[in-house]
Amino acid sequence: QRRDAALTGTPHASSATSAADFAQLRDDVESWQYQTLRGELVSRYASPLLENLLAHPDAIFEQPGAQIIKQDVKTTLATTSFGGARYVIKRYNCKSPLHRLRLAFSTSRAEHSFWAAQQFTRIGIVTTLPVAWVQETSWGLRGRSWFVYEHTDDAIRADDLSDESDPEQSDQMLGTMVRNLVRMREHGFSHGDMKPPNYLITASRVVMIDLDGVRQHKHAGACQQALARDVARWTRWWDQDDPQPGIRKKSRALLQAAGFAVD
Repeated sequence: QRRDAALTGTPHASSATSAADFAQLRDDVESWQYQTLRGELVSRYASPLLENLLAHPDAIFEQPGAQIIKQDVKTTLATTSFGGARYVIKRYNCKSPLHRLRLAFSTSRAEHSFWAAQQFTRIGIVTTLPVAWVQETSWGLRGRSWFVYEHTDDAIRADDLSDESDPEQSDQMLGTMVRNLVRMREHGFSHGDMKPPNYLITASRVVMIDLDGVRQHKHAGACQQALARDVARWTRWWDQDDPQPGIRKKSRALLQAAGFAVD
């Protein structure tokens, strides 16, 4: 469903992507299991504190003063800090017995997001650095899953921008967005939810997040159609969801210059 082959190849770094972003690709990924939980973690993050988090992934959501940053029917996100770093834990909720049954025939969203982050980093797209994924299993059926990744500090979301924002910041965000689409086109990927809230902007880089819908396509035609939907979602945001004529105009010009059709 999500991939045709295992992670292979050597990335070509761009000026927007630091060597640290590729460091995870040189690390081994370790499998682990604890009672009804199983998953994988990137070796360089291994520590007793992380292992305790993975063995009890819900504890961070239930403790007093939990730092919940998002909560809805499908997902819950919280942050935690240890070992001098800050992390995000994204829990994918299991909504019903029928949902649990459907999960038996697909890769968990946590594992998929872990894989997608590795793939995007490999091809030079800056995204959240994956740390680990956890899958709950009961009576042979998958339940909830958790995706752990590094927190992006001192960031704003792209949808916080407006036509009155700093033009350099808007240009940085839009340039990265288009370059990401070009890289996805070159490597047969689509994002699946290409909208401004899924981009974080820091002083030094623009980070793509929310990789649940990422797909690697076997056929160029399917990839082209999926990327057309990504482009349409992006332009619709600035046209309808949060009308910003200036940003919309710049988006359209950059996308068209990169060879993407814009309605």
